[in-house]
Amino acid sequence: MANLKRTREDILESVIDTVHRNGLMSTGLSKLFHLSGASSGSFYNYFSSKQELGHALIDFEWEKLQANVLAPAAERYESPIDQLFWILDVLEQKQHTDPFCGGCLLGNLIVDLVEQDASFREHLSQVFNQWEAAISERLQQAQAQLIPNADPLLLARQIMTVLEGAMLMGKLHQDTTRLRQGFDVARQLIRLALKDASVSLAGSSVVDPESKR
Repeated sequence: MANLKRTREDILESVIDTVHRNGLMSTGLSKLFHLSGASSGSFYNYFSSKQELGHALIDFEWEKLQANVLAPAAERYESPIDQLFWILDVLEQKQHTDPFCGGCLLGNLIVDLVEQDASFREHLSQVFNQWEAAISERLQQAQAQLIPNADPLLLARQIMTVLEGAMLMGKLHQDTTRLRQGFDVARQLIRLALKDASVSLAGSSVVDPESKR
């Protein structure tokens, strides 16, 4: 029997892995109801349409990235460069479990949704701009450590492009070696922008982020 007391967050958490792997457009409403354990009435109490669910999932994933990746990086490391390398480590490790080589959920939703509705293009653009800004801000804070012609915003955009490409190719090939190689390109972009790359504590292989420090 469906659980009529499922909360909005319960529903989002219960459907997010399937949407991550299969996409929202390919996941039928009956499947979403089944995954959420909510009745259609309870489901529609929180989400008036599949479109509204899509927007909620975008915000939900971005909030999780901020809470579980971006904020902890600042808490763990004073150096913004070490924060960036730790962020890369965690994002790479996440691809091994969440789901395995499933790509970036937000990146997957670009492919899945932006041609369906202009509101998704606007929403995802806002989120990725914030993500780029979080990386750019750390590079700006580390400006004294960077080579003279390094542009923090441009470098942040390059890093994001490489990351999304690495996760997309990892999803396509289900290949952790290709995934690691892609993330190592992002790490190398940072190292090449440093006056002295030896100041970083970063590693370059997929291990538990805790074991790298």
